Amino acid sequence: MKQATVIIGVIAALAAAWLVPVRCARAAETLLVGAAGEEILPDHPVMMGGFASRSRPHEGVRSPLFTRALYLAHGGKQLLWTVSDLVGIEPEDIPFLERVLSEATGVPADCIVISATHTHSSPLSANDCGKKDDDYFDHLFVPRLKQAALRAVQSAEPCTMTIAEGRCDLAHDRRNAPVAGDGAAPSADPSRAVADTRVPAVGFKRPDGSFKAVLLLYAMHPTSWSDQLLGAEWPGAAAEAIRQTFGDRTEPFVLQGAAGNINSPARKAPPEVMLSWGRALVDSVADALKNGAPEERIHFDIASQVIPVEYRRLSAEDVRATAERFRQSYSDRPDLIEAVFDRWEEKCLKALRDDTDHFAEAFVQAIALGKGVFVTTPFETFSHMNFLLAEKVPFPVYVVGFTNGSYTYLPDRASFDQGGYETDAFIWTLRFPIRPGALEKLADDLVPLLRQVGGKQFQPYAQSLPSIHYKERPEDLCTK
Repeated sequence: MKQATVIIGVIAALAAAWLVPVRCARAAETLLVGAAGEEILPDHPVMMGGFASRSRPHEGVRSPLFTRALYLAHGGKQLLWTVSDLVGIEPEDIPFLERVLSEATGVPADCIVISATHTHSSPLSANDCGKKDDDYFDHLFVPRLKQAALRAVQSAEPCTMTIAEGRCDLAHDRRNAPVAGDGAAPSADPSRAVADTRVPAVGFKRPDGSFKAVLLLYAMHPTSWSDQLLGAEWPGAAAEAIRQTFGDRTEPFVLQGAAGNINSPARKAPPEVMLSWGRALVDSVADALKNGAPEERIHFDIASQVIPVEYRRLSAEDVRATAERFRQSYSDRPDLIEAVFDRWEEKCLKALRDDTDHFAEAFVQAIALGKGVFVTTPFETFSHMNFLLAEKVPFPVYVVGFTNGSYTYLPDRASFDQGGYETDAFIWTLRFPIRPGALEKLADDLVPLLRQVGGKQFQPYAQSLPSIHYKERPEDLCTK
């Protein structure tokens, strides 16, 4: 994993995290920025990820799907960050993708970040409510990803960097403050509803004042559409709004945040409503990006770490009973029984026999851009992670989910106590469940990495992290 050689026992691994050396050197004091995108709509009928209710291939397209690549180089460091409109990418596929991209671009694998927007209207690019479509992944997605990355590196040019942080109250805690169609926790408590409403954004301007790229992050599950039409959902709407706002020459990068417990305002939202969400997010940062002063001193850094996140390994008896429970619940779906439940049972029983799969090996990266640090996680991380990190470091940290793979949900300990879908959804991604307390431990393990790239660079973060209680939802959803 990432050129790290680790010999570690089970007991030691519970408390250990090992740093991975980052060799991203490139001689450049000017900030160089490259950006490019490629469409990744399938050329054949595909099964879709995100919802188990889908039992047949896609029947049309609601909005295009893209894979995009952002390349940065400054002060001897490089970064190649890809963002794809996919439900997720298997962690086991990440080393292969890093190798493909590194060989194509010359960027070291340790300096490559691979994210998915988690749209629930994409092809089955990972084992998510079905069996991954290898044909689509290998023969269409990978070549397009490689092409986008190569074009991004080749298009690099000097740019300035402007930072903004808006607020937008679109997202809501689907477990404790659900709207129609959400799956609430069994003991839902509106007083415990939390959502990170921040909208961090980074704009990169060419010398002529036009925008080369805009990067924006928001934490909100793209689960509005569950029909048979492909589409990028709200991340695609935000990407379109970026181009409408900053110009057609702007490459948009929309990242998914810590959205494990967070949904959008409505299910089955018509396209015009979805576009209004995208515009609201972009409007919250547009003025600051357009009119704000660029960073006089570019702060750009990247560090990487592998952190073992412990599974709660089931007994062989519990594995068989869990698989049978799901088979009975989906007795009318032989496709799911074969593609998911039988495979999960076989995989888990083998792991028990072989004494493997004790941990999810979470490859995380901390990327300092200006006044904030983006930290990646390969989980459907609950929003509570942002609140924990805000208490531990004195500078803004933004958790990016579904990056360098996607294992399963990562709830906070209290949500495990509540129960509900997210704590029982591990079977859909063919994994053991995560052990309660893993989110809190991961937050502690991330602190040294965050301080490595941001600890001495920033003034203390004076503005408190907001949370939303939706009994008193404001009319003005987004503010600058």
